[in-house]
Amino acid sequence: MAQVGINNPNPTATLDVTGSVLVGKNLYLENPGEFPEIRGSQLLIKKTDEQVVKYDIDQSKYGPINYVQFVFRNTNTIGLQNYDTKISANDYLVTVQGFYFLVNGTNSTNITIHSNIAEDNIEGYQIYAYTDNSTQTWHIKGFVNDSTFRNDANADTAIDLYINLIIFRNGFIAKPLENVYVNMNNQETKTVPAPTGF
Repeated sequence: MAQVGINNPNPTATLDVTGSVLVGKNLYLENPGEFPEIRGSQLLIKKTDEQVVKYDIDQSKYGPINYVQFVFRNTNTIGLQNYDTKISANDYLVTVQGFYFLVNGTNSTNITIHSNIAEDNIEGYQIYAYTDNSTQTWHIKGFVNDSTFRNDANADTAIDLYINLIIFRNGFIAKPLENVYVNMNNQETKTVPAPTGF
């Protein structure tokens, strides 16, 4: 089989094109084969004006998957009750990837949780991202239930709270699905159908 070169007098494939390619309708890749190179590879995306271009993450406002660390210094002794990230809930999906806290202004992890209810009561903390329907943006909470953070001297202390977020671009790599509601009927385990599409 002969090799055809366009703007290339020495083709090295069945069709070897040097320059831009404009496809007016459909392009079919029936057997693209394996691509051994991962680093340096590029994605093609379709812009809102229907133009297909090479995706350059360095020039983009966002990546398909984004990572950011929020650092809240000198928070209240009960933690962070509500922070508006200003990240659009319509455009992004935000998840908490991890977190940790330190005694304010130090590198000390010697923090305990002291219950406001009773000395023998053990309270837990909650760290999560959620959508605020009034702003349609993602908010963060990081607090202890009915408790305060205490340092190694057993005194209430402010903390520095580090929360790592992963932010997925909706429609590009993340597809929000309908909420799944499960009535556990006071049972520890239950089998339910998988979310739609899985």
